[in-house]
Amino acid sequence: MLKEKDTLAYCRGDDNLTGLHVLARTPGCGCQTPRCRKHVLPFYKETPILKLVKRMWEIVVSLDEQMMMDILSEPSQVIFIAAEVGNFEFLSVVLSTYPDLIWELDAMDRSVIHIAVLHRHASIFNLIHEIGPIKEFILTFKDDQGNNLLHYAAKQAPPDQLNMVSGAALQMMLELSWFEEVKKIMPLSSIEEPNSFGIIPRQVFSEEHEELREKGESWMKRTAKSCMVVSTLITTGVFTAAFSVPGGINDANGGTPNYLEEAAFLVFALSDSIALISSSTSILIFLSILVSRYAEDDFLMSLPLKLMSGLLALLISIISMMVAFSSAFFITYFNGVIWVPNLISAIAFVPIPVFIFLQFPLWSDIVYSAYICSFIFRPSRRMIH
Repeated sequence: MLKEKDTLAYCRGDDNLTGLHVLARTPGCGCQTPRCRKHVLPFYKETPILKLVKRMWEIVVSLDEQMMMDILSEPSQVIFIAAEVGNFEFLSVVLSTYPDLIWELDAMDRSVIHIAVLHRHASIFNLIHEIGPIKEFILTFKDDQGNNLLHYAAKQAPPDQLNMVSGAALQMMLELSWFEEVKKIMPLSSIEEPNSFGIIPRQVFSEEHEELREKGESWMKRTAKSCMVVSTLITTGVFTAAFSVPGGINDANGGTPNYLEEAAFLVFALSDSIALISSSTSILIFLSILVSRYAEDDFLMSLPLKLMSGLLALLISIISMMVAFSSAFFITYFNGVIWVPNLISAIAFVPIPVFIFLQFPLWSDIVYSAYICSFIFRPSRRMIH
């Protein structure tokens, strides 16, 4: 239809919207769920929607400048619609052809970068690294209330962006990561610059995130307490098993274990010791979480790292405990029907993949928040070609 009639590119519907307004709200990427949007892909396929955007934009940009700006600005500004929903592909097409649009401001005197930071779209925020020296001017822009870019990073993210990870503590970590990343590129004079109400960015962050910080503290303590109970039970069990020697003791030989020379007994001794050490370590780690001060900066690295270390130690203790149980069972019953201890030993490892499967979402969120998150602020593909 567009090939037959070019004017369709800027015709308006009953709602006074053009095709570009509609396409700006329709990102070309197929997956739009929060978990799918975690990673900024370095390559993307040119979809039919993206081809349509390119063709319509070619037609609109060929018009005279006044008419083009009217199409882009009425009833609302197209580039800000795209920035709000995170439509990277749309903005890439538009800004590559007409980079001067980067200077456009909305009704509240906000740039595309301000909108991207407010809605936590890292791929669009990374545009700041492509525009060269003029970024110093954009970083000084203020909205109609005197808020600079760091004030926008200090505001709480929309719910759909917060829900990219589970747990208020990890959400708090993501918010801190955004604040610190924007802070890195801000001029020193703007970091402590107050807005029209006399509030500096850090104060805005504390006020906006106080409830999230409290929820994060509560979530972290509940998680640590639950894991600590499991670790304590494992420690108690493997400590008792260390003095309940499988196969009994030979009193005639000085009280040495009957199967001391067997390989299975060595496996039991090593795995039981590892289980005791790792479970005790996890108890100490979870205890340190419980007694933490829970300041804002603790959520950036300290608390997630402790939680990840505690879960790793707990996993090691569970694996070692099941190995110790299997070897002890094998030593005790291997003189009977041989398939019975073999079967029980194999079934004993079922809790390990179950634990990994159930805890994997939490693990992936911790790893993403602690390590992978930092990579989303490193441009993997250019917006302006």
